[in-house]
Amino acid sequence: MLQAYSGGCKQMSITDSGGIMHAMEAPAKLVRAALMICLPLMAITACSTDSHGDLASYVQEVKARKAGRIPPLPEIKVYGAYAYKRDDLRDPFKIAEEEAVLDTAGGDGLQPDMQRNREPLESFPLDSLRFVGHMEQEGRVWAVVTAPDALVYRVEEGNYVGQSYGRIVRISESQIDIREIVPNGLGGWVERDAILTLAE
Repeated sequence: MLQAYSGGCKQMSITDSGGIMHAMEAPAKLVRAALMICLPLMAITACSTDSHGDLASYVQEVKARKAGRIPPLPEIKVYGAYAYKRDDLRDPFKIAEEEAVLDTAGGDGLQPDMQRNREPLESFPLDSLRFVGHMEQEGRVWAVVTAPDALVYRVEEGNYVGQSYGRIVRISESQIDIREIVPNGLGGWVERDAILTLAE
């Protein structure tokens, strides 16, 4: 019996029974590894020639298109400078003479009647009152108003409501028109209109 080695091959037995037989076998793992490396490389090589074919044809198609005309830029309007002359304008931080309200502390001009007896609904802010109903009888018109004290009040034109000396000037089915007298910030008074709308 002879024993022989060949590179990385397995050790094999060679016998002389009926002739000389030479056998050499490569390891199965080595063959499998070689196939795993070669097959993907072959597939990549085969596909690489066709993978960019669509892209190349699209590029050629785009290049072959007729170039379009670029629209012109919009015309830029020339900005006109404005010269601000303040000599003939009033100071915006000062009230104009015709808008100024004279001081009424001495009793001249508009002011609320401080001597009259205050009415019940003057104890509440106007926005806390709710107009809930409307009544008419023999030509007289009343409005039904509820207040934060959970009481129901009946008022008519001339009655006072709210905390800004508001006097009822008109009652309709949908709202109560009120004229208030409020400070103007200069020591005087100015009238201001307000309304109470019918609550839904």
